[in-house]
Amino acid sequence: MQNHHAVVETIRTLKARYCRYVDTQNWSEFAAMFARGPSLRFIGEDGVVVAEFDSLDEFLAVTKGYLAGARTIHQVHNDEIDVISETEVHAIWSMEDYLIFPDVNDSRPASMHGYGHYHETWLLEDGQWRLGHLELRRTILEIKPKENAA
Repeated sequence: MQNHHAVVETIRTLKARYCRYVDTQNWSEFAAMFARGPSLRFIGEDGVVVAEFDSLDEFLAVTKGYLAGARTIHQVHNDEIDVISETEVHAIWSMEDYLIFPDVNDSRPASMHGYGHYHETWLLEDGQWRLGHLELRRTILEIKPKENAA
């Protein structure tokens, strides 16, 4: 079995990459972080599911489209990482993100600033740790509409 501390540090490093890959829009490396058949859920601050994906391709298409031209920063901290078995890790991260969207005529706001917690399951597949389940539960989401919004 892998050393417990080594597994925890590996998951921390991978989550840091997750954030960097989103912020740099490195979609090929981002996609490689996910297990086969991942489940992804995004829950608003009111507890209602905002988006849900069982297809990585669909999730990537929606994410790429929404973040096209945006400048973003995603940060995670205060990790709670539990090594469940040799092939499964559960993690919860406090998160903060800030997104500034381009000034174009579309339905996106001017900016978003949010907080919450990622609840994740990481799986060891083909010798690599990959995200099998991700659920973002928002606690605060501040949305600034575009000034010229119709």
